[in-house]
Amino acid sequence: MIAADPTPVRCCDVVCRDLALDNVLVYGVHSREARVVARAAAEALLAARRFRPLAEHIDLAARGCPAEQAASIRSGLLALAGAGMFVSLADLRRVCVPDDDPPPIDLVAIPSADRPAAAERAVASLIADGRRFARDRELVVADGSADPAVRADYRARLAGLARAHAARLVYIGEDERREFIARLAARGHDPALVAFALADPERTGMAYGTGRNALLLRAVGRRFVCLDDDVIARPVRPPDPLPGLDLFTGEGEGYDNYQPQDIWFYPDRAAAHAAACWSDDEALAGHADMLGRSLPALLAAVPAGAPIELDDCLDRAILRRLRAGQGRVRVTFQGLLGDLGWYAPTWCLLFDRANRERLLASEDTYRRALTSTRQALRLVRRATVGDGRYCQGAILGLDHRDLLPPFFPVGRYEDGVFRTTLRALDETALFGHVPSALVHEPVQERAWLPGDVWRPGGWARLGEIVVQCVRAAASPTTTAALGAHLRELGRLAPAEFRAFVALRLWRQKELYARHLERLLARHGGGPPYWADDVRRHLGALAERAATREYPAPRDLMGERGDPDLALARAQRLIARFGELLVAWPDLLRTAAELADAGHPLGAPLA
Repeated sequence: MIAADPTPVRCCDVVCRDLALDNVLVYGVHSREARVVARAAAEALLAARRFRPLAEHIDLAARGCPAEQAASIRSGLLALAGAGMFVSLADLRRVCVPDDDPPPIDLVAIPSADRPAAAERAVASLIADGRRFARDRELVVADGSADPAVRADYRARLAGLARAHAARLVYIGEDERREFIARLAARGHDPALVAFALADPERTGMAYGTGRNALLLRAVGRRFVCLDDDVIARPVRPPDPLPGLDLFTGEGEGYDNYQPQDIWFYPDRAAAHAAACWSDDEALAGHADMLGRSLPALLAAVPAGAPIELDDCLDRAILRRLRAGQGRVRVTFQGLLGDLGWYAPTWCLLFDRANRERLLASEDTYRRALTSTRQALRLVRRATVGDGRYCQGAILGLDHRDLLPPFFPVGRYEDGVFRTTLRALDETALFGHVPSALVHEPVQERAWLPGDVWRPGGWARLGEIVVQCVRAAASPTTTAALGAHLRELGRLAPAEFRAFVALRLWRQKELYARHLERLLARHGGGPPYWADDVRRHLGALAERAATREYPAPRDLMGERGDPDLALARAQRLIARFGELLVAWPDLLRTAAELADAGHPLGAPLA
C-alpha cells in the first residue's frame, strides 16, 4: 500500500510491545508480520479506527508535529501498511456471503415468581401480537413461586388464556421441576445439583437465574426469546431510526463503549408513552433477523448503499475473526420503554455523546432523572452487533441450538454472569441489539433514592464476584475446565478466597475509577453537579475498599451482616456453579432425550 492509495482503511488486529528507547514492536495478528517503529507511529496506528485513506491517517497523526517526528510517523505508518496492518472495508466484505433468511421465532419464554397478574398480562400481549402476524408460538412460563396457592393462581390464569385463544401454553412450576428432577435422577444425574440449577436450596431469596435455567432445559436445540414478566409486547421504534449495521465493542475489561443504546428520560409514565413512536411491526421480529446468524452473513444482508459502521469497534480481534469468517450472534437484546430496569442510576455517570448531552442539559434534568420514577426509553437506533459488555436480560434472544451455559441460579446480575461465562467458553460469541423497544411496566412503580447514584461505589454484589472468578480462568475454555476452575476456588481456605476476590475486585475497580477520572478530565470537571456525584462515588469506593466488609457480597449479608459468613456463602455457591458447569452438557443431552421421549420439562395447559 502506498500513501497515494485512495482506499479507505483502518487499523486491524495488532499486538504492540514496548521495546524502550522510543521503539515499539507491532505484530499483525492477521498478516503475521512484525515491524519495529517509533512509538508515535504505533500510537497513530492504534488511533486509526475510522476508515480513511492512508494519506489522511498520516496527515492527522503528523499534524502539528516537528518535521523530524512527522517524517518518522509517515515512514512508520507506511511500513505498517506494507506489512498488512491496515484493513479496508472491501477486504472485510469480501468474506461476507449471504445466508438464508432465518425462520420466525416460535418459542417465547417468561421467567416469573409471585406475580401471576403480571405474567398473565405479558402472555396475553404475546398472544395478541402472535395472532396479529399469524405466528404459531409456543409460550412457556417458568414460575418460581413457593406458595401453592400462588402457583394455582398462575395455572388458572394461564389455562384461561390457553382456552380462550387456543394458544400453546406450557407451565413450569415447582411440581413440574420436581418431576423433571426425578426423571434426570433416574438417568444418573445428581438430583441435588439439578435442584441447585432450578431452585434455591440455599434459600437466598434471589433465585433469578433458576427460571432461566428451567427454560434452557426446556428449549434445548432451539432459538427462543426470554422476556421478564413485567414486559408487554407493545413495540416502539427509535425516534430517529438509522439504516445499516453498527459494530460497537469495547476493549478488554475497560469501560469505553460500554453503552450502545440511546437513552431518553421522562418525568413519568404518561410522558414516556406520549413521546413514544409506537410501531405496527411484530414485537419480536428483530430477534429472528439476527439471532444465530454469522457476522459475515449479517454484513452481507445490509442493503446496497446502507452504511456499515465500524468506527466504534474497539476490539480489533473481531475484525480479524470477521476476515476469517468467524463470529456469530448467540444472544440478542431489545430496548425498553418505561422502567429503566437498573437497580441504581450509577451507570448514568458513565454516559457519553448524545446520552450525556441529554442527561446533563441542566441540573434539574439531571436530578429529575436520578430521583424520578425511572421512566426512560432506551434502544439502539440501528441494528447493532457488539461484545455484550452492556448486558441486561429483561428481553433476551437465545440461540440454544449450540450449547449455552447455565445462568448463575441466584443473585441479581445473573445476566452479566451469563454473558461473561459465554464469552469464556466462546470468544467468537457476539451479541445483537434489536433497534426497537417493548414496554416495561412493573406492577408497582419504582424510584431511586437520593444518593443511589454514588452509594454503590462502596459495596460489591454476588454477581460481580462470580464474574471475577469466571474471568480468572484461561479463555477460551470448556464447561469442564471452567467448572473445575470454580471448584478449585471453592476449596481455597477462607483467607485465600478473600484475598483472591479482593485482588480481582480491586483491579476491576481501578479500571472503573480511571475511566471516571478520564471523564472528569475530558469534560473539564463539569458540570459541577455531575462531577460532584462522580467524586462522591469514587470517595465511597476509597472509603470502603480496604475494609473487612468490602469483598463480601452485600446482597448475601442478611440481617446478621456478617461479611465472613456472606463471603463463605458466595464461595459455596461459586463452587456449586462449577459442578453445574461440569455436568451441564450431559444434563442438556438428557433433557433433549426426555423431550424426544415425550417428557419435556413443563406441563401443557388447556
